[in-house]
Amino acid sequence: MATLDISRWPQTFEGVFVGPGSIMASQEVLDLIHEALIAHGISAIRGQNDVRLELEHLRFEAEVFDREQSDAGHRLVLEIHVFSPLLGTQPVIESFVGLGDTREEAIFQAFGKFLIGVFHVLIESLAKHVCDNMQADIEFWQRSDASWKVYGGPVITQAAMECTLNQRYPAFYAQLEKLFSASVPPGSHFVRIFMASYEGALVGYEVLLDNETWPEGQELLVGQDWYHNEGYQALRQVILALPEKRPVALSRWAQLGKKILRG
Repeated sequence: MATLDISRWPQTFEGVFVGPGSIMASQEVLDLIHEALIAHGISAIRGQNDVRLELEHLRFEAEVFDREQSDAGHRLVLEIHVFSPLLGTQPVIESFVGLGDTREEAIFQAFGKFLIGVFHVLIESLAKHVCDNMQADIEFWQRSDASWKVYGGPVITQAAMECTLNQRYPAFYAQLEKLFSASVPPGSHFVRIFMASYEGALVGYEVLLDNETWPEGQELLVGQDWYHNEGYQALRQVILALPEKRPVALSRWAQLGKKILRG
């Protein structure tokens, strides 16, 4: 599983504003999604209000919410909805904050986070696309009545100094796998993990399961013995689990986490 550091970007791991979306900006984002799919050799149709992959019945929608405009620049939230028969009736919903001197720069920054954080997870799982270098970490989780092929996105970190949260992340990931396999119902599921630390303590966190707060996942995150430093730092990852009968195989992160737990 790859770790990506975006510490040189403006610090934008924050809560999501809910308000009227911008139609014009949403159209710009749909153009970017369409261009990204075409660049990966994926045949896509740019609809009036979406981007579609007809063979896979995969559909992308986008909204942009203006949060703040000042002399310091533009601040907005990009929200992308992804629909697929493989997800059942529940879409994947992802939100990204963007900052920039101009509105266009803020949109590009937010879209860049979508590209590095979840885009490859989606096209490799839902469109069966194979990149030259697979960017989703694939593993198999199961219990007696259910099994999943799990696509793990890169662990994205951001820090004012050095990010230390990822040092204990493998152990947390191994425990999360155990919790997921034991408790979630059969079917497709989407998990998002986020945490932020400042001055030696967690200042923000969430673990979402299918776009809703996952209390047990959040309890697991809060109970983990994280290694903090005094500066600001944040960590984010997404996981998409699709039903599939396969042999059990552990990811490198899960294997390392289990070794840490045993040690």
